Amino acid sequence: MKKIAFILISLLIVACSTENKQEQVIRELAKKDAIEKLQLPEGTKFNDENIELTETETGEASLGVTYIVKVTVKSQDREGNEILKTYTFNYKKIGEGGLAPEDYELVSFE
Repeated sequence: MKKIAFILISLLIVACSTENKQEQVIRELAKKDAIEKLQLPEGTKFNDENIELTETETGEASLGVTYIVKVTVKSQDREGNEILKTYTFNYKKIGEGGLAPEDYELVSFE
């Protein structure tokens, strides 16, 4: 009985770890795409407060998962007033692993 409980707890830990790694891959991909699509300077930095990630199921299989990533970009105008703009990136999971940027496809950008 203890062995079964240990195995189930181990699987739960591994599943949570994989999900966190997938979210980190998507965040990094969104940062790269934001810099590229918005033509931001190469040294632009984002923190996790600027990136909101939402996962939605679109089908029965694990490949039917889409991610909505909202990236908030802070800037200043000439007078020094802070300007906040939020952009939405939609990603679709196209690979089975989910731990590489190639496993995701940018579907839309607003």
